Amino acid sequence: MLHDSYFTLSFIARKARALRNGEYPIFARISVSGQVAEMNIGRSVIPDNWDQKRAMSTGRSRRDLELNKYIEVIRARFLEIHNMLVREGKMVNPKILRDHFLGTVEKPKMLCDVFREANEQRKAEYERGDMGKPTYERWVRCVTYLEEFMLLTRNVSDIPVKEVTKGFVQDFEHFLRMKKNAANNTAVRYLRYLKNVMQYAIANKWATDDPFLGKRFKRTVAEREALTEVELKRMMELELKEFPRLEVVRDTFVFCCFTGLAFIDIQTLKRSDISTDTEGNMWIRKKREKTDELSVIPLLEVPRKLIEKYKGHPKVMLEDVVLPVISNQRNNAYLKELADLAKINRHLTSHIARHTFATVSLNNHVPIETISKMLGHADIKTTQIYAKMLDSTVYKDMAVMRDKFDCVMMN
Repeated sequence: MLHDSYFTLSFIARKARALRNGEYPIFARISVSGQVAEMNIGRSVIPDNWDQKRAMSTGRSRRDLELNKYIEVIRARFLEIHNMLVREGKMVNPKILRDHFLGTVEKPKMLCDVFREANEQRKAEYERGDMGKPTYERWVRCVTYLEEFMLLTRNVSDIPVKEVTKGFVQDFEHFLRMKKNAANNTAVRYLRYLKNVMQYAIANKWATDDPFLGKRFKRTVAEREALTEVELKRMMELELKEFPRLEVVRDTFVFCCFTGLAFIDIQTLKRSDISTDTEGNMWIRKKREKTDELSVIPLLEVPRKLIEKYKGHPKVMLEDVVLPVISNQRNNAYLKELADLAKINRHLTSHIARHTFATVSLNNHVPIETISKMLGHADIKTTQIYAKMLDSTVYKDMAVMRDKFDCVMMN
C-alpha cells in the first residue's frame, strides 16, 4: 500500500458490547483505502449522551468532558503517527497505525546494536585465544567508526539494520578512506567486518537484502622490504661507540634481524623468556603480543653476544628485560640516521628487521615451516607473505641441474 495513503478516524459507541452498567464502550475505527482496523479506547459513555455524528458526548459532567478531550488527544496522536510514517517513507495501513498507537510495533534491529551483539562473539573468541587482541580491538573500533559516519552523514548514531543499502556501504567506504585516512587493506578489513555483521543479521531475519551482493574486495599486496645480507653486515659493522643512542637502536634492530621478533615483542622480552637446554643451546620461548602464538627461536651467536653486552645496563637490570629498548617512534627516527651511515638506500623501520629475518632465513635454506614456527605464525600462508627468495639463491639452487645438463648437446 502507498505510504502516503489517506486515513480516516472515527469513534463508535458499541451497543452490541454494552457494559453491565448500561454504558456503551467507545471504539476507534481506522480506515485506509478500504482497509479497516478497530480498537477499544478504554472509555465508555451513557447511550443518551453520545452523538454519533459528531463522535462526542453531549453530556456536561466532568467525566463526559474528559472523554471528549481524550478523543481529541487520540485524533492528534494518530495524525502525528501518520505524518511520521509518511515522512519516513514507510507503509501506511490501519494495522500499522493502530500498532504504533498502542506501542506494540516490534522495534527494528539497529545496525550498531547488532554489531555489538556480534562483537560479543568476537570477545569470546579473543578470550578463548582464537583471536588476537588487535583484531578484536578493530572489531570494536569499527562500531565507533560507523557511529561517527552516521552522525556525520545522517545526523543519527544508528539506523535499522534493514536500511543498510549498497549506497550506505559505498559511502562508509568513502568515509574510511577520506575521513579516517585508511589505506586500502585497512578499509577492506573494516568493510569485511560490516559484511560479516550483515550476513549475521540476514541469517537471523533482521534484514532481507544483502548490500554486499556482487561487491568484491581487492586487497593490495604489500611489498615486504628487507635488508640484503650485505646491507645487514654493513649495519653490524658500523662503529658507534661515540653515539650510544644509535648503538642501542642498531643493536635492537640487529637482534630482531636474527630472531624475527616484532618491535613490541623485543620491547617486552624478559630474561625469563630465555632458557638454556641440556646441551647449552639458548632459546627464546615467548608468546607474541599480537596473536598470543608461541614463538620458539634458537639464539645464534650474534643475539647471544648482544644479550651479554647489555646485561649490566641500568634499564635491563631494573626492568628485567633483555635489551634497553626505547619507544618505537624514537627507534624509527634513529633508524633513518643509521640507514644513512650504513649507506642503505631505503626507509628503515623496526618491522623491516622481522622481514629481514624471514628473507635471510629462507635464502639460507631454512625450511619455511621452521621459519613460521620461529615467527609465531598460526598460518604458514602468513609466513609466505614475508618470505621472498633472492634471484641469486634460486640461481644457486639450480646449480646441480645446470651442471648435469649444460654439457649435453642436442642433436
